[in-house]
Amino acid sequence: MTDWTVIAARIGTATGRPFAPRTTRAVGGGCINTAMTMSDGARAFFVKTNAPARLAMFEAEAAGLAALAATGAIRIPQPICWGQTDTLSYLVLEHLDLSGPARGAAAGRQLAALHRTHSPTFGWQRDNHIGSTPQRNTPSTDWVSFWRDQRLGY
Repeated sequence: MTDWTVIAARIGTATGRPFAPRTTRAVGGGCINTAMTMSDGARAFFVKTNAPARLAMFEAEAAGLAALAATGAIRIPQPICWGQTDTLSYLVLEHLDLSGPARGAAAGRQLAALHRTHSPTFGWQRDNHIGSTPQRNTPSTDWVSFWRDQRLGY
């Protein structure tokens, strides 16, 4: 089995519907991952891959996306599944069509709404990554301290 066959089977398991992609196409997706779209003609998925050792990075990204989606403020691609094959780690996301002139304005309004959400602390429940750089998220009740210690100073 190829990595793509394994990933397609896991998409089928996660969605409850068999998935047999007819096209797999490379797309832009960041500086440290390989990004692809996989489509069977009816459904499409965005797939990020990296070395097997990067699985924790994808697990944290899936959790972060779920937390952002839970705010209800911004349309976030739903994580479908993540894991490892023999040669890579992967994260499969819902494919979102980001084209069209109105998309940018809507995304801007949603991003502004996201930044109006409140939490009792700054930070998050787990550390994650910005690209390949670890990002500490130790919660703090003081924004200046959090920004200084967890973003600028780290």
